[in-house]
Amino acid sequence: MIAFVTGATGFLGQHLVQQLLANGWKVTALCRSPQKAANLGLEHVNWQTGSLTDIDSLRRAMPYKPDAVFHLAGDTSTWALNNKRQYKTNVTGSANLAQVALEKQASRFIHTSSIAIYGFHDERIDENSEKRGADCPVPYCRTKYLGEEAVRERIKDGLDAVFLNPTAIIGPYDEHNWVQFFDLIQQQKLPGVPPGSVTCCFAPEVASAHLNAFVHGRTGENYLLGGPDARLIEIAHWIGQRLDKPVPERALPGWLLKTLGHASSAFSYFTRKEPSVTIEKADLVCADVLGCSDKAVRELHYKADIPLAEMLEATYQWWAVQADNKQPVAPSAT
Repeated sequence: MIAFVTGATGFLGQHLVQQLLANGWKVTALCRSPQKAANLGLEHVNWQTGSLTDIDSLRRAMPYKPDAVFHLAGDTSTWALNNKRQYKTNVTGSANLAQVALEKQASRFIHTSSIAIYGFHDERIDENSEKRGADCPVPYCRTKYLGEEAVRERIKDGLDAVFLNPTAIIGPYDEHNWVQFFDLIQQQKLPGVPPGSVTCCFAPEVASAHLNAFVHGRTGENYLLGGPDARLIEIAHWIGQRLDKPVPERALPGWLLKTLGHASSAFSYFTRKEPSVTIEKADLVCADVLGCSDKAVRELHYKADIPLAEMLEATYQWWAVQADNKQPVAPSAT
């Protein structure tokens, strides 16, 4: 079996590539940085340099008649000054990849979308919920919605595409998301905890769902991938206890975070430096974004019952190794 993977050097992508190789797939993967790809130690991967926004580079990179195209790459920025770049990656890039998959006669296209396409809801989200991403105030949600729709357009031309919508992914290899909690709490620099709540999913199980979607997924269908629900303050408390570091007892009020986000975002237009809290990020972390995985459990044999503590402990074990590696080496006595 031959797979073409985008986002293979990223958080979820590393899990997927490992599982593909373990199951005997031949993997060709797109990368922007050959140096980063080489440093991952993923042997037997055919790395091809290219960009989602350069359709000719995709044509050169993708093999003819791959059994599966796994599209995991995406821009998760929550800063307005990156909106144009994000649109090009998440929307134009997804359209480009779907077009090339058709040209190369790919058997299946597994598109890693997000629960973000549904926007904000007061109730728990499932696949029948209204997709409010197009009207969401957060550009990330809009571009994920539009990127999915760009791929869906190619189904009319014969593309066999399945859509996976993970919730908040937790696990090893996370360098930018939940791992920030570990860093800030360890350094005792956590200014406060947002009031929002999320449904969590475990990265290895999300990767496994991609392989099962190739076999069992239905063309054009969405599958939400979730697990246990948690308030962000609960996650912070678990990490604080694991690191034996103090954390705030209560979450910050949402109005305070959003006020800070507005002010920081406005100021960033002058400094051209991304602030730690933007209005887009404040909107996301103040919301309750909860999803239901029943459909994925039934049809993809997805495991949604991984305990949150198990996810966080696996992340901690990986993070601790990275933290040790970052420590400066003491000078020798000689």
